[in-house]
Amino acid sequence: MKIDKTDSLHDPARLNKDGRDLGGTGPEASASLPQRLIILTLLAGLLVMLGTVVWQRIHEPALVQQVAHVSAQHTEEEMSAVGRLMEQVSQNPTDMDALLALINALVKMENWDAAENFAHRAIDLDKKDPRPLHLLGVIQHNTGRHADAARTLEGVIALRDDPSVRYSLGVLYIYYLNDKERGLAQLRAGLSLPDISDSLKKHIQAELDKGEQASPAGDATSGQ
Repeated sequence: MKIDKTDSLHDPARLNKDGRDLGGTGPEASASLPQRLIILTLLAGLLVMLGTVVWQRIHEPALVQQVAHVSAQHTEEEMSAVGRLMEQVSQNPTDMDALLALINALVKMENWDAAENFAHRAIDLDKKDPRPLHLLGVIQHNTGRHADAARTLEGVIALRDDPSVRYSLGVLYIYYLNDKERGLAQLRAGLSLPDISDSLKKHIQAELDKGEQASPAGDATSGQ
């Protein structure tokens, strides 16, 4: 699944400008020890799951915010980047950019449990920021909770309307939730937004054409 880079991607190298050894002994290190233990536990769990990842292919049209499947053999560089981001988040739990970069990295590695944990933490940090909510919708879709994903993406729209999110909602309703009319309404709404790219406009129009050309008889039987 691809992540909307304008919403959530931040260069980890730029964000990791304040990394320190977890073994610090100053007052701040002592105060944040429980948080650091949680981070270390999550990192240990991440290392265990890497050898047992099972890829699940979905044949219906993919959401705009899909993350590409990658090899189960994650590189040392990827693991190191996640470790640095976890350390940065442990040192500064209110750093939203670091949290988003960490969630994005975990999503790419398909570590859904850890990604969702940090997504909820980011949402609690700023409930008016649509970016962590958007990532949560991606995670929910990828873990088969399509109704939850739709509700989450509706929440993104309430905070900031976006044509790619409208497209994702259209696909969810039409192909995963058997609610064609609601899906078509989302696609039409996305097509009417002023900041839509030419490429996305073509994808939305293609889905609209497919849906609107279906016969009424076909619509009636598809809901059963």
